[in-house]
Amino acid sequence: GVANWGVRLSGYVQAQYQWSQLSQDQIQQGGASLNESRFAVRRGRVRVSGDWRWVAFDLELDGSTTRGPFVGVRQANASFVWRNPDATRPPYLMITAGLTEMPFGHEMRLGQREMMFMERTRGSLAFFPGPVDVGVRVRGGLGPFRYDLAVMNGTPLDDRAGGRGLTSDPTRAPDYIGRLGFEARPRRHAIGGGASLLHGTGFHRGEEASKNRVEWSDLNENGAIDSGELIAVPGMAATPSLTFRRWAVGADLQVALRSRAGWSQIWVEGTLASNLDRDFLVADPVAAGSDLRELSAYVAFLQDLFGRAVIGARYDFYDPNTDLLDRRRGVFVPASATIHTISPLVGAVLPAGKIPHVRGRLVFQYDAVIDALGRDARGVPGNLKNDQFIVRLQAEF
Repeated sequence: GVANWGVRLSGYVQAQYQWSQLSQDQIQQGGASLNESRFAVRRGRVRVSGDWRWVAFDLELDGSTTRGPFVGVRQANASFVWRNPDATRPPYLMITAGLTEMPFGHEMRLGQREMMFMERTRGSLAFFPGPVDVGVRVRGGLGPFRYDLAVMNGTPLDDRAGGRGLTSDPTRAPDYIGRLGFEARPRRHAIGGGASLLHGTGFHRGEEASKNRVEWSDLNENGAIDSGELIAVPGMAATPSLTFRRWAVGADLQVALRSRAGWSQIWVEGTLASNLDRDFLVADPVAAGSDLRELSAYVAFLQDLFGRAVIGARYDFYDPNTDLLDRRRGVFVPASATIHTISPLVGAVLPAGKIPHVRGRLVFQYDAVIDALGRDARGVPGNLKNDQFIVRLQAEF
């Protein structure tokens, strides 16, 4: 980026075309469009950052058309920094307050401009609808050791424009998040990894009080009120809101080797959680009557080709309820809601230095989704046709 008096200006734009098997030229109940095949600006971000001897700050704004034109704040924080004399190494201590990234796993800690794959894995998006939250974060490193700890509200800011999310934290208890890891980068290979932990409090929204009312059910569909078609529905007292415990543990490993063609990278990560799904199949143990256990994992491979192209693939699976039961002919039987996604990727990269201070890439990614979210003619769970294909052009400065 462009730096002046310790202040740096940078940004990037992600313009894309997305095709989805779920798209329909229809409107669902409530007025939302069912079309998901369209051109869009996924992210258009401008970042102003300051970096001095003991202090630093970040302010990042985002513009998107993912769910209609939208502009919002994606980062706003200030930091105290105790730096390592070696500028290539992380600081000994960095205390950050404000809207900043959540330190869990490897994928969550990657910036969106650095990610080669279009989006985070389904499990990561379910646990963390967005990668940032408001709180206090402490991080740093000494030698190969890395630490990253945070106390946050527990209401991630949804990265997708117009995404659902709370404007404020409904509980007094914060979420405690952290990762302890290591990182070694010799000249021709690199290895890193760590273990992550989250402990927080979820929220079950209570019901408002209702009045007595009368409902009409047109049983014979003649358009007239006949005997027995009026039903009295008594009012209900309000029910209080309740809280519940949620947690997650995770482990990640990254290995990279450098050859004449470029860097070869392999990432592996897994997460076991309880009551943490906040976006896909929202976990509410109060309504379900028991805790919900979730499992997520992925393995990814990327190969750089002489700084001009990249190929890769990622496999991830997410099980939102490992104890799921399905009802068939009045009998409960074990069922699986696991979602498997296979994502091959190929892209072209603008070589560094071709255009001063500008980077860019054009990436093609297909997501083959295998799940049991559909139903066949007999009502038995079957694969839902929900594959998608995305072409994205990214330009950075």
